[in-house]
Amino acid sequence: MTVTYTTTTITAEGKPEWKLRAAAKRAEIHAGIPPEWLLPSSVLSSPPSNTLTYLRTSGILTPLELEITETVSAPVLLARIAQGTYTAAAVTRAFSKRAAIAQQLTGCCTEMFFATALREAEALDEHYASTGGKTVGPLHGLPVSLKDLLDVQGVDTTEGWVGLIGKPAQEDCGVVKVLRRLGAVMYVKTNISQSIMMSDSYNHVFLQNVHSHNRELISGGSSGGEGALVGCLGSIAGFGTDTGGSVRIPSNMQGCYGLAPTVGRVSFADSGKQVRFIAPPVVGPITSSIETMETVLEAYMNQGQPWLAEPFVYPIPWRSELARKPETGKKLRIGWYVDDGQVLPQPPITAQVRRVVGLLRDAGHEVLEWSTPEHGELWASWGKAIMADGGRYARDSCALSGEPLIEGMIVGTDADLLTQLEAEALSDRRVEHQKAYLRRWAESGVDALICPTQTFTGMRTRVWVKSDQYVGYTCVWNWLGFAALAMPVGVIDEENAQPDETWRTHEVRNKSDKFNHEIYEPSLVMGMPVGVQVIGGRFGEEKTLSVAKVIKELLDQDNANNGKQ
Repeated sequence: MTVTYTTTTITAEGKPEWKLRAAAKRAEIHAGIPPEWLLPSSVLSSPPSNTLTYLRTSGILTPLELEITETVSAPVLLARIAQGTYTAAAVTRAFSKRAAIAQQLTGCCTEMFFATALREAEALDEHYASTGGKTVGPLHGLPVSLKDLLDVQGVDTTEGWVGLIGKPAQEDCGVVKVLRRLGAVMYVKTNISQSIMMSDSYNHVFLQNVHSHNRELISGGSSGGEGALVGCLGSIAGFGTDTGGSVRIPSNMQGCYGLAPTVGRVSFADSGKQVRFIAPPVVGPITSSIETMETVLEAYMNQGQPWLAEPFVYPIPWRSELARKPETGKKLRIGWYVDDGQVLPQPPITAQVRRVVGLLRDAGHEVLEWSTPEHGELWASWGKAIMADGGRYARDSCALSGEPLIEGMIVGTDADLLTQLEAEALSDRRVEHQKAYLRRWAESGVDALICPTQTFTGMRTRVWVKSDQYVGYTCVWNWLGFAALAMPVGVIDEENAQPDETWRTHEVRNKSDKFNHEIYEPSLVMGMPVGVQVIGGRFGEEKTLSVAKVIKELLDQDNANNGKQ
């Protein structure tokens, strides 16, 4: 069935009105960059392939700005602010400048409110000076970036829709309110996909966001702006949203840590609307280190106590004892799989999962292969849930301005619309799936699962929208309500990029599997980050970090033994 989304108004200049509005918004955002932070035309006309490398080596950042922004550990950065080594203003200015440069090279930002952020940081410094060196809270002076979907008072939340331009939020969303109370400084919002349902970050307002390590590649999505900004260290900590992998996929692609918590641990952008979703989205952090993620989450949950103001956040504090690396001698029981039977991931991904499993086994931990016979049904049920509105949200959003829907967006049509009874039946089915998997989890006695985060290592821009892509390695955990952490484990090299026997002899199962096989270009993704996913079970956020610490220590030891960084 053909779905009509818009009626486009043509201006006197012969251009669709929505295009002019989008261009004006981009110009407004660009005008917010201080002149001294603007890149010369010689750089913009031939931009560097790797934004992270450019930021580190071009000399555009001062030694102090590099020192501040290359500090990937929030505990270290916060300690330096608390000790007076850095001022909150200096830290905010350094990350703002790095973000402004990253925006010009990757298109990662949608809103940049640097002047407001600097005033807030200066107020923190005044408090520090007037109280004899006391901080306002555990995140005093920590810059935090936000996916565009999250409301900041006085700032647009366009979600990539032209029709939402010029409608600033009336108040901060719940997670931002808590972060401010803890002393954090919000300074940018980041790019997103139109409709929010795509593992890319492209829309008509802010255009294409590219990978921070290779501009030929997409940044992932739909929290791709966050992934790109954290990936080039323009942010030490950010928050995105995740309905089926939108935090974990861009994190995985750009060497970051990204957590999709169980619904109810972190306040959603508009938590009151969560009850309307069959498959509710979650808000989760994207960070450049495990310790940063733990610091932010512990402060948010323990000192922030979001449940006091948000009715859909459970009163579960951060349980530090569960997040600690297990005591020496204690062995973990870890399940793992590299192929869910639907789409076979590309060779570097399966190689890195097997590498992690091998290191765990060699260290004396118990590892067992995990079967996934039900994952096809879980994926299909999740797909029905996210398209249950029949595309109404996308149609209504397009109609606000007359902009068209971008080809390939994952949205429903009239054929996908569920009646109330059908929606209730699907919700009931989800509960059945959750109960069955919880029983299996408990009976297995596993501490966590290790598996791929996605099927592809990298993808050229505008390819996703032409594909029949598969996000079953991430969305099943949203459907089940299990905490899932994406973590970096290495880079693609000549060895792990080589197709193994399984890949060479693989018989295609479906369109998504065929597409994933065809787009694999080892030379295109050489040197790019690759990671794994750690599944911690229901409300297992702390457990994912605990297991990730074990994995990281083993990886660091293995790299040192093999002369790798």
